[in-house]
Amino acid sequence: MKKALIGTSALIAVGLLSAQAANAADAISLGLSGNYRVVGGFVNQDDGTGQGAANTRSHQIGTDGAVAISGSTTLDNGMKVGVRAELELADAGTAGDTIDEHYIWLENTDAWGRIELGDRDGAHNKMNTLAPFVFGVSIVGVQTMQMATAPAGSGGFILLVPRPSDATKVTYYTPRFSGVQLGMSYTPDNAENIGRFGAGTTTENDAGALDSFIDVGANWNGKLGDASVRVSGAYSTASAEATASKDLTEWSVGLNVGMNGWAFGAQYRDEEDTGAGGLSTVAELERISWKISGTYATGPWLLGIEYAQEDTEVTTTTEDQVTVWGVGAKRTLGPGVSAGLAVHIWEWEDDANAVAAQNDATEILLITEISF
Repeated sequence: MKKALIGTSALIAVGLLSAQAANAADAISLGLSGNYRVVGGFVNQDDGTGQGAANTRSHQIGTDGAVAISGSTTLDNGMKVGVRAELELADAGTAGDTIDEHYIWLENTDAWGRIELGDRDGAHNKMNTLAPFVFGVSIVGVQTMQMATAPAGSGGFILLVPRPSDATKVTYYTPRFSGVQLGMSYTPDNAENIGRFGAGTTTENDAGALDSFIDVGANWNGKLGDASVRVSGAYSTASAEATASKDLTEWSVGLNVGMNGWAFGAQYRDEEDTGAGGLSTVAELERISWKISGTYATGPWLLGIEYAQEDTEVTTTTEDQVTVWGVGAKRTLGPGVSAGLAVHIWEWEDDANAVAAQNDATEILLITEISF
């Protein structure tokens, strides 16, 4: 199955290039874009001895940002070719990649669609419809700026983004017909830039590891009367490398409706694998995440409210839960410049009532954003 998928992807790419071979009218010129955020905040949470947020600071200042290097050209036959790399603005000691995404793309939206090759979110993620938000795309706006502490052994933070994230893959998107578009991805291994020629190959039969991800997704963008509507559905599957682990199945749906400055929406994600990310090596456990939210834009202001919940099976008979309420307000100060306030109320509950695995938190964040 792996060889067939890889071979088919290669034939498609080679066939498109050879059938439409042409010299580029202009060489690719690279440009810069990006964003940067500074967040100051205060959090009140269960931080006593033995509690979920023991010995944590009540106030902090944090930063988050990325710079994208990208460029494209149009060949004489009309096909577009481009490249993009995203650099995270993080200190060397900060968890995460220095270079987040890097990939090339080939596109002819009028004829056959778009192909992406490299380290990039796949079809399940990119086809997914997001509920409206005030700050960023996650329930807390800027996830790296979150001050509330997820207690050890809990279900962690609410995960609305499907896997395998930026792992190296090939993705194909169809042209959009009557508002409908389809997407498909294949990811050999849940790792980034791992198939470098001459650098060896990845290992198999690793406990808790997944490979051979296949993503399919579809969405529709259109109008219903005066309302703009976006709706999506996507499905992913992956194979467990070790015989003691379970295969991954994951699906999600999303809806976003907007009219006259108002926007409402919801997201739902269901994941089943080896303990929803390795919590167990025997039972096939489930993690369900969902979010509902609404925003209102008036003049330079954007106001919003959101709620999200995640239930994670820890064993076949126990389940952890995390919930969050959020409100936010943001004012545009100028082109690409905004400032605002967000308040979130978190609750982590452990089915076994272990004090160290639970936490209640209220955080207040002041966020300044610059996009360029």
